[in-house]
Amino acid sequence: MHAQAYANTPGYLIIMAGLVLSLVSALVPHFEAGYRLTLSVFVAGMFPYMIYGIVVPMLRGTLTTIVGLVIVSAHAWLVFNERIIGNADYSSGMIYFGPMLLALVALPLLVIVFKRM
Repeated sequence: MHAQAYANTPGYLIIMAGLVLSLVSALVPHFEAGYRLTLSVFVAGMFPYMIYGIVVPMLRGTLTTIVGLVIVSAHAWLVFNERIIGNADYSSGMIYFGPMLLALVALPLLVIVFKRM
């Protein structure tokens, strides 16, 4: 792999922001033990960034960055509404279904990558 494959700095920053957002949504306050890490929420939150992480080294450009910014901003809005404003019981299920819908946003980029191969 060439050194230029690692030149997509905004893409990697978006993946790191997604990791932080997933961690914030997965750390749920608990009255007995401080905070609990809910692994299922963490994995669901990281799912769109796993797909996006496949695309970032192969597609360097503004389209990849714009799609990543859409994903991270929608995920930040979801985490803010469900975790910060809400009571973090996640009874609506949006903390699981929201990232799955965001993964659908990243799928066309994956199709573009496989067509170029």
